[in-house]
Amino acid sequence: MVNPVLAVVGLVAVALGGYGAYRGRRMRAEAELLSSTETTDALAVTPGPVELVGRAEPPEDGLLPAPFTDEDVIAAWWEIEEWEESGKTSSWRTEGSGTYATAFYLDDGTDQVLVRPDGASLEFDPETTRVREIGVDDPTPEPVRQFLSLDSTPGGPNEALLKALDFGQQVGDRKYRQRVVRPGEEVYVLGTATRVGAAEFGDNDFEVVESAADGHRDADRFIVSNRSESELLAARSNAWLYLFGGALLAALGVTTLAFAVVAG
Repeated sequence: MVNPVLAVVGLVAVALGGYGAYRGRRMRAEAELLSSTETTDALAVTPGPVELVGRAEPPEDGLLPAPFTDEDVIAAWWEIEEWEESGKTSSWRTEGSGTYATAFYLDDGTDQVLVRPDGASLEFDPETTRVREIGVDDPTPEPVRQFLSLDSTPGGPNEALLKALDFGQQVGDRKYRQRVVRPGEEVYVLGTATRVGAAEFGDNDFEVVESAADGHRDADRFIVSNRSESELLAARSNAWLYLFGGALLAALGVTTLAFAVVAG
């Protein structure tokens, strides 16, 4: 017989440890990639992996509305938390989150390169987080109302069955968080450059994408961020904690599973 409690504890430890080790390895690989890839002038871009830094300029097709504010942006991250109460417990619960972006031009002063962020890891500066807390009985601002009307969002908040007995923080109160990349803001891009629509040899007509079937090597990662390279590296500086901590937790999980068999 196997001790079921120890077996469950062991399996959970193995799963969490494996995820931690995987995340640590990925973070370390990304840090090494960021450090080893040299920044290129837009004018000197060639097909294949490329790292660029410059201003994000509006695309010809226009910008996108920000999730919860009345402004147009190039990219956005959003998160909605809602206050919930169940019996004697109450807490903020995440109702949904996501990111979106439109194609934009990166201008570094030497030239412009089109960036198509489909498939990119969008990393936003957490220092720019904006929070709007709106009570369930408060009027919903127009930008928030329009965002909640989209099929890809959580929709309107829940409400207490007996609102007269709901005091203080009320069921359905929400926190709306967003981070955005605005036109003209400096961005960092690591991705794959490919030539498109060049009329003749020598034309500097490139776009940066996730991958390109043009015979050149693709970049190992596709990152678009309004954080600097040094900030992106700092965010990955604790990769070894995830790597070794995850490996240690997984090893403890395996030991616990073995003990579960013996103890059972």
